[in-house]
Amino acid sequence: MRKFNTILLVIIFAGLLSACAKSQLTADTLPWVGAKPVLFKDSFARENGGWTTSEDSLSFSGYVDGKFRLWLDVPDYQIWSVPGLNFKNIHIAARVEKVGGPDNNFFGVLCRYQDPMNYYSFVISSDGYFGVYKVVNGDKSLMGQQSMEFDSAINQGDAVNDIQAVCQDNQFEFIVNSTQLIQVQDDSLSFGDVGLLAGNLDEPGVEILFDHFVVIKP
Repeated sequence: MRKFNTILLVIIFAGLLSACAKSQLTADTLPWVGAKPVLFKDSFARENGGWTTSEDSLSFSGYVDGKFRLWLDVPDYQIWSVPGLNFKNIHIAARVEKVGGPDNNFFGVLCRYQDPMNYYSFVISSDGYFGVYKVVNGDKSLMGQQSMEFDSAINQGDAVNDIQAVCQDNQFEFIVNSTQLIQVQDDSLSFGDVGLLAGNLDEPGVEILFDHFVVIKP
């Protein structure tokens, strides 16, 4: 009888979840979530984090030797992966390493990803530039910048960078190697998934490894 009650509660709870809009019931707003808990983390040691993976002759998105690898051999293009989660207000941290391809590239993390046409991205390049982008209904634009800007806090070349992105209400903050690079505001998207991103500009071949991915409440 106890087993039946447990199953019934699960069914009822699942029904409540499905009845609520995604924008109203996100992982960080569930009633049992306390102050500043870890909402999600992945060291990529096991292939069970739910991240989208793919592989063909021109791109790779998947697990390699305890890290998550994004590789893309197409110019003027990008690739990403998301774990299929849903958040509103979060603080993302990740360790990112460029191991191949041109320094004129971009890579980083996503927040409030709803689909390929709607998300925010926080990116750096291996030649020392950074930018915070929003994509809304497929229209991509920088936030608070005319163009990506240079900052000496970014480690250049084949190097490791620790990046953080804070998405809280309409406030967005980008931190690299413990240095705050920019704060901006926007009201376009209020919830969505997190993710990893890498892309090429004129020259193809970017190869990025991600590790120590953590999402906490800000």
